[in-house]
Amino acid sequence: MTRVQGAAGAPPAAPREPAPPPPVKPDLRAGLVVVLLLALATGIVRGDLGSALLTAYALALALALGLRRPLPSLTCAYLGVQLVRWICLRAAGVPLLPFLGVIATLVVRSWPVYVMVSALVVLLPMGQVMAALDGLGVRGTAMIVAIVVYRYVPTLLGEIRLIGSVARLRRTGPAWRVWLTRPLAQAERLVVPVLMRSARIADELSAVAVCKGMDPDRRRTALIEPRLRAADALVVAATAVVIGLAVRIGR
Repeated sequence: MTRVQGAAGAPPAAPREPAPPPPVKPDLRAGLVVVLLLALATGIVRGDLGSALLTAYALALALALGLRRPLPSLTCAYLGVQLVRWICLRAAGVPLLPFLGVIATLVVRSWPVYVMVSALVVLLPMGQVMAALDGLGVRGTAMIVAIVVYRYVPTLLGEIRLIGSVARLRRTGPAWRVWLTRPLAQAERLVVPVLMRSARIADELSAVAVCKGMDPDRRRTALIEPRLRAADALVVAATAVVIGLAVRIGR
């Protein structure tokens, strides 16, 4: 038999391996239940070990759901706040440090909730969020306000990071020296661009709402209809089990 070759005389290319399936995105309703459970657990769980277990679970769950890029920064920020809290507890006699320690403790306790909210905001598209809210009975003006806030806050945070990067590039001296010598001028250089960008972001979100046909009198649909799956029930059950274990450890 004659061997079939390509146009250049080369043998035919080997078939490509199929791409791995994308991570399963959670349903908004299951995500809200997980956030609510973690929020309740922050007031129930006692002890640092139980709180650390909740945070580790939230980070692992976010990684399993596909939140990979922001995860190292979230972990490093958590460890930094824990270090500040430890310093404040060891130097409780210094003025204002106990107050700072209380704030750091509140941040550490609420970190699992922050991680899960960040995962929902980053992973879920706006169309699925609107369809899920419609399924929960959130319609009309309430949905429009919720969606605008849902997209406005991450966009504004991204703009603030961009403005901070530009400010660091234009700065010639260390940041602490600029803030000590000219605090009002430095604050003005950060606040004014944020206000200008906020107005532009509001206009862009309004245009997006018009393009998406957001009408208070119509039901919202999505290309991928949101539905509760077995994976969502498993995530909720695992969250309840981890919370029970954290409560038991914290006693």
